[in-house]
Amino acid sequence: MDPSQYSVVGIYRNDTEADFHLYLELIPEEVVLSPGHEIELLARPSPDLLPLHVCFVGDGLQIYAHKEGDPDWHVRFKGYVVKVGSPTFLCDLE
Repeated sequence: MDPSQYSVVGIYRNDTEADFHLYLELIPEEVVLSPGHEIELLARPSPDLLPLHVCFVGDGLQIYAHKEGDPDWHVRFKGYVVKVGSPTFLCDLE
């Protein structure tokens, strides 16, 4: 399946004046949203994906899939679908 067809599991926008981090587990990956950035978080469909567990941390959110060990996280940012790395700085994609 092409990642652009993955399920949208969340929409996140940084309305603060500082960078905002999304920490994606169990395989540690991270997305850094600069002020004003908005993304759709995508994951490969799986019966073990949802519900997501979301926890606040000091500089963002920690997000876990329900039982899926590697959801193959991607983000859609400004029309582009990008594989999430460790870390992915969206400001580098502008």
